Amino acid sequence: MARARRSKSTADRGGPDPRLRELFAVSPAGFVAARDALARSLAAEGSSDARVKRLRRPTLAVWLLNAVARERPDALETLFAAGDRLRQAQLRAVRGDASEMRPSGSAVRDAVAAGVAAARELTIGQDHGVGTAVLDQVEGALRAVATADVAARTPLQQGVLERLPALGGIELLTGLAAVRQPAGGRHDARASAASRERAPAPPGRGDRDPERERKATDRNARSEAARRERGRAQALAEAERRERELRAAEARLQKAERELENLRQRVAAVRKDSEAARQAALAARARADAR
Repeated sequence: MARARRSKSTADRGGPDPRLRELFAVSPAGFVAARDALARSLAAEGSSDARVKRLRRPTLAVWLLNAVARERPDALETLFAAGDRLRQAQLRAVRGDASEMRPSGSAVRDAVAAGVAAARELTIGQDHGVGTAVLDQVEGALRAVATADVAARTPLQQGVLERLPALGGIELLTGLAAVRQPAGGRHDARASAASRERAPAPPGRGDRDPERERKATDRNARSEAARRERGRAQALAEAERRERELRAAEARLQKAERELENLRQRVAAVRKDSEAARQAALAARARADAR
């Protein structure tokens, strides 16, 4: 069972009010009611409930990410360790040593896949199904936080993530080629182009150059990583747009619910007045009949 593999509870790590973590454990369908109940409880205690009142219903992907943080923190710890190694490999690659890029990138991909598998497993027995689109959002978010800084990782580690994170440090992959360009401006670019024109033809199959092949492999890997990150960025942008639309719809719903509650209170008041008037009329008639 997933619960049996829990390595360390977030409640043991410090951080936000445990009741806030419990709130983010509530399924999206029941989140608003649980949030309002917590806000009332905090207000009754004299605590500040302003932040709680502003919390929006999390998307299913965000709820799954928080569930992984609560139930499988080991998966996140593995992901962040792999992400840290990738960041170091990226920095070494900028200085000319890309030997660790492939193994460290593979470790991050494996850790992301394990996190997605954990999220999928946590949906077993739930009332709602999870489609490919939601799991793609979970995967994109895990990739984003893999090499992010501590501030970006903390909400997820604590199980109180509110929305899908933006792309993290992993997009440094897309800038490696630019960083390693010689600094000389247009003149160097022309010289480089001229040099390429004067360069001899590539060696034949019998004269393979391992170093050239390694560089070509690295370039292809960076190009593929850049393409994937652009796709992830587009998917995250679309998800954020949908979340903004959801928040706007929820705001309209809350306004309508407040107006409905006001109308119910007015109807109750009118009924009370009507009942009082009816009782007064009956009393007056009874007095008149008695005479």
